[in-house]
Amino acid sequence: MYELNLIQTLSVHIKVIRKYLKLKILEDNVQFHKHFQEKSHVYNLIKRVVSHGESHSVLIIGPRGCGKTTLINSVLHQLSSELDLKNDSLIVKLNGLLHQDDKVALRSITAQMQLENAVGDRVFGTFAENLSFLLSCLQSGADRRCKSMIFILEEFDLFCHSGKTQTLLYNLFDITHSKQAPMCVLGITNRLDVMEMLEKRVKSRFSHRHIFLFPNENTETYSDDSTPLIALQERLIWLLSLPMNLAKKTAVVTNTPKQRKGGKRKSIVKEEQMDVDNNDDTMQMALPLEILAKCKTGLQQFRQLESGFIEDWNSHIKSLVENQGVVDALEKLCYYTVNEQILRNILFQVVSQIKPEKPYIEVRDLVNIIDNTVAPEHKVKLLQSLSILELSLVIAMKHGMEIFDGQPMNFEMVLHRYTKFVNANSSTQTVPRPVVLKAFEHLQELEVIMPVRSTDSIYNTGDTTTSRVQKEYKLYTLSVSEEDLKEAVKTFKALPTEINHWFNNSVI
Repeated sequence: MYELNLIQTLSVHIKVIRKYLKLKILEDNVQFHKHFQEKSHVYNLIKRVVSHGESHSVLIIGPRGCGKTTLINSVLHQLSSELDLKNDSLIVKLNGLLHQDDKVALRSITAQMQLENAVGDRVFGTFAENLSFLLSCLQSGADRRCKSMIFILEEFDLFCHSGKTQTLLYNLFDITHSKQAPMCVLGITNRLDVMEMLEKRVKSRFSHRHIFLFPNENTETYSDDSTPLIALQERLIWLLSLPMNLAKKTAVVTNTPKQRKGGKRKSIVKEEQMDVDNNDDTMQMALPLEILAKCKTGLQQFRQLESGFIEDWNSHIKSLVENQGVVDALEKLCYYTVNEQILRNILFQVVSQIKPEKPYIEVRDLVNIIDNTVAPEHKVKLLQSLSILELSLVIAMKHGMEIFDGQPMNFEMVLHRYTKFVNANSSTQTVPRPVVLKAFEHLQELEVIMPVRSTDSIYNTGDTTTSRVQKEYKLYTLSVSEEDLKEAVKTFKALPTEINHWFNNSVI
């Protein structure tokens, strides 16, 4: 009975840990841990727009996954606790992948400003007239003051296509330039040459303020001898550790039964305040309450853990990061990418494997997932993406080249070997010749097979055999190694047994 209760308790703990860490890895786009100077710059700009009615425009430039969007979310989260952002400002978010068309963008702006009823069936001549009407609808009071507006333009470079007029950018920058209304336009992009894509009229109204975020450049949060590897280790510890406020707690009751009815509420507020004000290091690893609210969950759902279990888990994570195998894998990841989202995807896969039978993260699992992410064999992945017919043609070509001592083959020779295999296996479906030819051409497009260069003319040394030869008789050679092909066949999903046996069988 005791063992059964222990197993049930462990199962509950694992579910709580798994859910909390998944939320932390996937949903936490608010907490920003580096580039304090750049964050302070954005913070001051937005604060001046909201507090003093100024207008600004700025571009935030950096590679993907360096934290550009998280920086802005962090600043807005900080300002929401200091200012009344909800009543004093409007936040409009546009994405270049979705809102390249001006009409679609304007419709989204109207919806986010909640002015659909004000616009109604009105017809406007230009984009500028429509946007001016939206601004006039936001003005109120005797002095006709307008709410401060914060425009966040994700994938900013996609708004700058030369094929279309940059009407949206022109009007937004024109408002900030002429100070028609308090507005802050924040463009987010990974293109360093984005300024060259702007039209002259747009460029003349832009403030030319740029904020660059370069990974591993800023080490303010780490020691002087910090390296990208140490930064990555600390980030992994932060993402996988649990805060102490998840431990079971007894409510602190500060009022007596004879107090007024509001006493119970006060005691709960005090308890929550204790959680927020706790300055313990592990509390810095907690999810913001706003993130939990957005996910329609609360802190109480996770308060099922013992404090000793949390301490044991956190010490396990620290020992995991210090393991030499994990250190080598993380170092490889540092050389491969600076995108934190890739790290989060890796950790999500690791956390998903936690279960009562395997309550801790194993070094082997973490290293394997990093290896599969960092150094996947490109040719193996490509071969695994082929159809059964295409893979069969590759195998037929491999056998044929073995017979002819590595000499190149044409389509007719490959088709002959494939047909011989099909006739020997009645369970294999017969495929029409045009379909086989199309599959063969697809292999050429994927560069699984490469045409042989012609050497019969001193004037056409760079030419291929594509000239003056029918496509069925052009010579090709395999561009994948036998080891890659063997690994692809071994791990190919739903591969028929006959084809697997054909590949491993000796050439006849």
